[in-house]
Amino acid sequence: MARRTREETESLVRELALQAAGVRAQDIVALDVGPLVDYTDILLLVTGGSARRNRAISERITRHMKDRDELPLSRSGRDAGTWICLDYVDFVVHVFDQETRDHYDLELLWADAERFDLQLPEGAIQAPEPIEEEEYDEDVILPSE
Repeated sequence: MARRTREETESLVRELALQAAGVRAQDIVALDVGPLVDYTDILLLVTGGSARRNRAISERITRHMKDRDELPLSRSGRDAGTWICLDYVDFVVHVFDQETRDHYDLELLWADAERFDLQLPEGAIQAPEPIEEEEYDEDVILPSE
């Protein structure tokens, strides 16, 4: 998998933040870890609130990326649904329920990382095209399942 330019990564992370917002994700934060590590540039953290919502959010992101002919390098946590991780090399998406996000507190762990400005439009958390939690596709086969 070829690495993207920084501009491509930033644009794509913004798109995915909007996709997550479209499934009622909350507390959407992106951390610029590129200056701190060499294996990824941005961590996108979102809270879904429940295992079903987390699966719907991860499915929306996975479908958006699949439409771009990109699959995650790895995907984990979908079965439990409390913390789903999608690794797209240049960025990693973490979808949490609130309890798990509070427990692991990646924002504190990565306190040296700058917050990446997602430039979400006003009201993006209530973005159009919400899908129902039950609409995620359990039959999508991806690596690491």
